[in-house]
Amino acid sequence: MKKRLSTKKDPNRMLIFGAPKTGKTTVLASLEDCLIVDMEEGSDYVDAMVVKVNNISEFRELMKALDAQKKANDGKMPYKYITLDTLTALEEMSLPLAKQLYMQTPMGANFEGSDVRTLANGAGYLYTRAAFFKMVKPFEKYCETLIMVGHVKEKDVTKGGDSFTEKSINLTGKTKDILCAWCDSIGLIYREENKTIVDFAPSDKLIVGSRQKHLIGQKIVLAESDENHEVTVDWSKIFVDN
Repeated sequence: MKKRLSTKKDPNRMLIFGAPKTGKTTVLASLEDCLIVDMEEGSDYVDAMVVKVNNISEFRELMKALDAQKKANDGKMPYKYITLDTLTALEEMSLPLAKQLYMQTPMGANFEGSDVRTLANGAGYLYTRAAFFKMVKPFEKYCETLIMVGHVKEKDVTKGGDSFTEKSINLTGKTKDILCAWCDSIGLIYREENKTIVDFAPSDKLIVGSRQKHLIGQKIVLAESDENHEVTVDWSKIFVDN
């Protein structure tokens, strides 16, 4: 059997995270054929293709609309990119579904609470994880690349006698670990003077990385502003297939 050559260079699932007001939504709005699913009311100040989702009912309506678009498009994906902004908001939005999943089990049939995270010994997080991924994974059917946006979480860590601040995606427990394993590329987005940079270079201090050869260990300038605050965005070093 001959070795199969790779057919795709771009990530199918990309996770980017950063502090508020680092330009995440601005740079994503400039990405061609990208639908932004805004769950934090963060898109009002940019020109973008946006749908706002504030609760589980609106989420279900969006999935119906995406399914209808795909059928109308002869089964082809309706978008090149879909961005979920942000995963923190989606995690909170998934709680009613987590409760529903728990109540479908014998032990949860009579559950009267509103939040399964209150279950003893952290038992409810099994259902929050399941609900979270039930909401995230279906988007893959409607785009070539799923981009997930999150907030940064900083944690003080001591390793080998050295203390430092570790930066990673702000999600709950194992949800973060499973999501990071599922994604092809993970990058920290930050501002440095007039530049917006995405860092894919992993270290003890930074939980990022990539399976894509052209992104491994890279710090890529994604956007740059001039003296008039006009922003130029260039995704061509991240998405190279075109």
